[in-house]
Amino acid sequence: MSLKQKRILGRVFRLYIPLAVFLVITLAPFYWILNTSLKDPQEVFSNPVTYWPNQMVISNYTNLFTSYGFDRYFLNSFTVSVFVTFIVSVLALIGGFAMSRFTFKGKGMVYILMLCTQMFPAVVLMIPLFRIMNSMKLINNLLSLIIIGSCTNLSFCMFMMMGFYNAIPRSLEEAAQVDGCTLLSAVFRVLLPSMKPSIVATGAYAFINSWNMFVYATAFITRKQYYTVPLGLNMFKGEFTTNYGGLAAGCVVALLPVLIIFAFIQKHLAGGMTAGAVKG
Repeated sequence: MSLKQKRILGRVFRLYIPLAVFLVITLAPFYWILNTSLKDPQEVFSNPVTYWPNQMVISNYTNLFTSYGFDRYFLNSFTVSVFVTFIVSVLALIGGFAMSRFTFKGKGMVYILMLCTQMFPAVVLMIPLFRIMNSMKLINNLLSLIIIGSCTNLSFCMFMMMGFYNAIPRSLEEAAQVDGCTLLSAVFRVLLPSMKPSIVATGAYAFINSWNMFVYATAFITRKQYYTVPLGLNMFKGEFTTNYGGLAAGCVVALLPVLIIFAFIQKHLAGGMTAGAVKG
């Protein structure tokens, strides 16, 4: 065996085979969800198990919109996610810059309090938050999900933005100020163009978290007209039986917005954080 063949064989065993195994393990659940969504209820529980539908049906998908009202749930989830993403991105940009670039009294305490907010699970906060929202007359109102989604995502997104700001040399904005820019114009003209991938990553995190919000939605939303996608998916689970075909179809449809978003923003996520500054 030649040296070149040994290198190729070594690359196959070190890189391609582990990568193939990883992809199979990662994609297998998604394949099974798609497989189940295309089966009729009898075939879902058939024995032996079928790894592809004997007779493909699309009734599970059509029933989502004709019988379960998923078009309304999608609109509700999209509205909440867009508002949360916008609010969190703007506030994280401002707060992250302040935490990264300025030294002020109590900064260490603010940092610790931000860390503490990540220590409490949603179930612990659900009852006090419910009482607050109830006193504000926001039960069965999408505004409650927007407020809670923004508050719960903001701390971690500020941590992300603070790390991104720390990775950008201060000399960039100082050079802009030497050239006559104010601090504000230096931020908008130099830092923000350089941080486009960082802003996209932060916004994507906030969007996905708000899109998947379930615990708070179960507490604050009881009317079907205000249901979000996670609450809609929960309807397929009954007391004695579960509509696995409809649930799988709903999961596939619920994945589509996230997949589409990542298809459009993946070039920004793959870009370097300071690429704009280096090129400029």
